[in-house]
Amino acid sequence: MDEFMRNANEIIHYIYFGMAGVCGLVLLRGLFFRKTRRSIVYDIVYAYTLIPFILRALRIK
Repeated sequence: MDEFMRNANEIIHYIYFGMAGVCGLVLLRGLFFRKTRRSIVYDIVYAYTLIPFILRALRIK
């Protein structure tokens, strides 16, 4: 049972980082390839929103 829980925890851990990476890529794509709202304010909002996802995908935070 202990081995199963350890493996399940590791699988969930990798799924979490994968989801953070996918969300980060979607936000990054939205930052560079958008047709509307192209002002600097929206660039700052996208960058501010993107930072936690990048840090999680790189396993920094």
